[in-house]
Amino acid sequence: MRILPVAGGPVRQVKSTLTVEDMQIPKNWWVMPSIYVTHENDPVTKIDGDNSHMDLVEGFKPQRWLDEKTRPKEYMPWGASYRFCAGHILAMAEMKTFLAVFCREVKGFDLVNVDNHDKIKWKFSAICTPKDGVLISIK
Repeated sequence: MRILPVAGGPVRQVKSTLTVEDMQIPKNWWVMPSIYVTHENDPVTKIDGDNSHMDLVEGFKPQRWLDEKTRPKEYMPWGASYRFCAGHILAMAEMKTFLAVFCREVKGFDLVNVDNHDKIKWKFSAICTPKDGVLISIK
């Protein structure tokens, strides 16, 4: 969810005119910060210079979240505070149910004809999915 969030980001209305990187955003305009870009450019979790922290394989370094600067509030897949995702409990239940059934029934699986994960093309919408699907071989 950090590497490829399913949602684009939270929608907010600007309370007062502000300037971000020389661009003025007028009062009452609607903005949608990108969760993906936030995590991709976060100086706290970006521990390399080559963007490998966003790679599906190389980027898996859970120890980065043990530091005081990277507590759960720094990672926002569900939002925070009173704007916390209303579907969080349902989404977690669906993921846990899927994983429980999958693990019980499957001995293993492999991606078919995928030599490089970076070559997978994504369809970006409310829920990001592989553009042409991804074939898997289940054992």
